[in-house]
Amino acid sequence: MSKSERTGNDPAPEPRTPSAGSRLAARARRVRNEAGLYLLRGAATAVGGAIVAYGTVWLQARG
Repeated sequence: MSKSERTGNDPAPEPRTPSAGSRLAARARRVRNEAGLYLLRGAATAVGGAIVAYGTVWLQARG
């Protein structure tokens, strides 16, 4: 049996604690992803508002 093979009697490896740099990078990715969602929601709200406003003006001009 080679050294790289695990046996059932070996203790589980200790979980590594993330370094400050990796924690900061993970937090930056999370903030960037959330910011993208908020920008997308804002753009969709603006487009929807413009469509409703145009439709309202169009209906009033017809009547």
